[in-house]
Amino acid sequence: MKKILLLSYLLLFVFAVNAQFANSGFEQKINAGTDQPKDWNLVPVEGYTATLTDQVKHSGIYSLKMVGNPTDPSKYMNVTQTLEVNYPVVKRIKVTAYIKTENLKGNVAMWCQIWGENKKRIGFENSGSQGLIINGTTDWQKYSMTLVVSKETKNLYLGAYTMGTGTVWFDDFAIEEMEGGNEEPTAEVLKFSKEFNDIVKKNSIYTDSINWQVVDDDLKSLAKGLKTIADAQILNNYVLAQLKKAGDNHSFIQNKVGAQNYASGNTVAIKPTAKILPNGIGYVSVPAYGSINKEAGEEFASSIQTLIKTLDQENDIKGWVVDLRTNGGGNMYPMISGLGPFLDLGDLGYFIKGNDRSAWKNTKTGMGVNVKDPYQLKNKDNKIAVLIGPRTASSGEMTAITFIGQRNVKLFGEPSAGYVTANRMFKLSDGSNLLLASSYVADRNQKKYLDRIYPDVVVKSTADKDEVLQSSIDWLEKK
Repeated sequence: MKKILLLSYLLLFVFAVNAQFANSGFEQKINAGTDQPKDWNLVPVEGYTATLTDQVKHSGIYSLKMVGNPTDPSKYMNVTQTLEVNYPVVKRIKVTAYIKTENLKGNVAMWCQIWGENKKRIGFENSGSQGLIINGTTDWQKYSMTLVVSKETKNLYLGAYTMGTGTVWFDDFAIEEMEGGNEEPTAEVLKFSKEFNDIVKKNSIYTDSINWQVVDDDLKSLAKGLKTIADAQILNNYVLAQLKKAGDNHSFIQNKVGAQNYASGNTVAIKPTAKILPNGIGYVSVPAYGSINKEAGEEFASSIQTLIKTLDQENDIKGWVVDLRTNGGGNMYPMISGLGPFLDLGDLGYFIKGNDRSAWKNTKTGMGVNVKDPYQLKNKDNKIAVLIGPRTASSGEMTAITFIGQRNVKLFGEPSAGYVTANRMFKLSDGSNLLLASSYVADRNQKKYLDRIYPDVVVKSTADKDEVLQSSIDWLEKK
């Protein structure tokens, strides 16, 4: 009997620790002559260093030290590891790590891609999106990120990154299973979860592809022991994971702080730019724009039109380049309104859900964003080359679609990112936003885009030469 009981306890223990990090405390080196950790992946990034150190550690002999001093503020450095898992039922788990920072002007976060069969991504979590902010100077502290894993989960691709200047130390990564017991969730949790699910069931274009009976049963299991709205986010993230499995790679939750920032002003630091290229080619680059603030939107749109006006009035323009290759999305209306001088008036694209369709229209004063003193080109017949690529995403793709079908336009570059569904914003009772894929999109000729946008001329730039730009210039200079 004792042997049977002991075997049972061992099986329970093995199940409880289903997956654990190798070299979790960075105690082992790849070899004696290196300062790099065994079992972890560290890809070199310009402006960053990552080494084992015995000078500062939480436990043991070593910790992993990362120092950042990048010239490009968008760069960051990751440390990653892939774990095999096998969970027979849906479970809540925590990824934990001890982290210490010094003069960090940026942020640190843990993240995880959840993979199913053949390493297909079926879920994603980031500690920042769960409300965890780590920067400045902090002593060693244990941080955690919550995940939901199901029987479809085969691998966890886990990592942590530092972004910005300063120093961060990592130590003692672990995975802990969260048990809610049989305690029923609070009414607050149930109400918030129902609010979220009702929105998804009614408005998602993928709702009919989800087995809601199975999802609802899983949610009941996951909800055990949850007490607060913050706890309930794990349920909403599980629903988003089911949407992703159904084909939705676009829907996401914008937390309360992000929602407030998005409502108050442009959350993207990069501004539109313009210049004159040789032989009278006007070049305009439109980056992402992140805000629903009316005044900020009008300012952004007007700034683009001012750039276009200055180039057009000070030069004899022979053709135009509109560069959307770094446009990762946000709010499409200020972008398109700013580019209004290039666009035909009238219907430029459509939102489609089932048999319903609604057009987005360009008017003399813009599209959903009024531009004071809108500019008209001196020569409306000039050809326009639109540049796109794998970083052209979401509203950046919608902006590209507005040009498709116009007689004097051709697209150059690489296929876009593939976030071509239209997200509708739903305000949640905790102050966060649900950005939900609620319709498909089509161009002015009512061609639907279900995958991504493919350029008319496929060309890829190299590290030494901007082949995409040069190819577009060659076309513009042809009579």
